[in-house]
Amino acid sequence: MDIRIVKDGKVEEDKPIVMEETDKEPVVTGLTDEYIRNSIGALFDLKPTEISLFQDKIGTLLEYARSMVEDPTPENIKWAIRSLQGKVGTPPLGEKWINYLGKYAYLKLEQIKLDKEAKKYEKNI
Repeated sequence: MDIRIVKDGKVEEDKPIVMEETDKEPVVTGLTDEYIRNSIGALFDLKPTEISLFQDKIGTLLEYARSMVEDPTPENIKWAIRSLQGKVGTPPLGEKWINYLGKYAYLKLEQIKLDKEAKKYEKNI
């Protein structure tokens, strides 16, 4: 497909567009925890001013999501949280999603920690 530039009803000369192909993956830098936390806040339609109010819940969800994925990229973390939403169902009337999922993630993380501690005392069979 050729791309043609039209100005004032006249077609200008065809100029080929050169796309450079590289073998390297694009390098994304600057993905800090703050960026990821803001992305998680955006999942719940939180405004930037509200994100600071829910830092503890976002931190819990972030820790939970990182424990569930092999590669903790922002996209994988968001997918883990979205799949968690489908897993636990709808929150009770009047409760925010972030609070509901934050409680569940906290309980699940505690369960994982307790299971690890209990396995230390179990005999290897």
